[in-house]
Amino acid sequence: MRPVYLLALITLLPAGNLFAASKEMQEMQRDIAQLQDQVRALQSSFDQKMAMIQTLLQQALDAGNKANTGVAVLSSTVNQTLDRELNTKLAPIASLAAKVDNTNNDVSEVRNQVSDLNSSINKVLQRLGDLNEAVKVLQAPAPPPPGPATGGAMVPVPAETLFNNAMKDYAGGKYDLAISEFSDFIKFNPDNPNAASAQLNIGEAHSAQGKYELATQDFDAVIERYPANDQVTPNAYFDKGMALKASGHKADAIATFRALIKNYPRKDQAAQAKEQLRAMGVTVTAAAPAAPAKRRK
Repeated sequence: MRPVYLLALITLLPAGNLFAASKEMQEMQRDIAQLQDQVRALQSSFDQKMAMIQTLLQQALDAGNKANTGVAVLSSTVNQTLDRELNTKLAPIASLAAKVDNTNNDVSEVRNQVSDLNSSINKVLQRLGDLNEAVKVLQAPAPPPPGPATGGAMVPVPAETLFNNAMKDYAGGKYDLAISEFSDFIKFNPDNPNAASAQLNIGEAHSAQGKYELATQDFDAVIERYPANDQVTPNAYFDKGMALKASGHKADAIATFRALIKNYPRKDQAAQAKEQLRAMGVTVTAAAPAAPAKRRK
């Protein structure tokens, strides 16, 4: 008997309502098809950009290899020159020492260039990871609009969505917006596993803007709040050292790099810190006070 009642009820419904519902469904299907076309276009554009970035990265690696080859050739040439000078002319000791000093300066300069190139490659790799995260966010289906069950009330943004949106804006160079979103993420999700990464990204965004004092405070917050996170905190130490170096606080930068080496000797960031210390003309193992954990004012 129920199907008969349902059929009768449908028969009583105005035909205009059914036509309107059908038309609205067609418009929704057209909008969905357009969104799918846009996603495919974004994917195609991303693939092209990825290919271009990979080509640039390969060129950078080739340049690094050429630089290393240049160092070896320079070292061989220097050795041959020194041997020839010693065997044929017996130049004064003071003159020979001056030549050795100049040679060491040239080799140190080449090492600094190679170190900068490696840092640039690491930044490119990190940016590629951020772009991949942004593409994942673009490909994710949009959440449905609030229905009658919610009464049209604002639904809190899920933690994962808020974090992914912040990563997308960070990768797109929208640093002020990304900083605001990362701050909201930490505020509403202080115990989330990505909270440490969000705080680190705030510091890196400030560094990208040249706001090194704020960046130093952000990295100190990571070191203070997440000392047990051996994946994010070593990056905070290294980035803090780089921010201090860029802002002219050489002594604090040296102390920070040495603290990183002491606390995380087996991490890749420790090896990078050693390269930075050598480039700054200081020893790696010399005693130094621990990097201050307090925020710079």
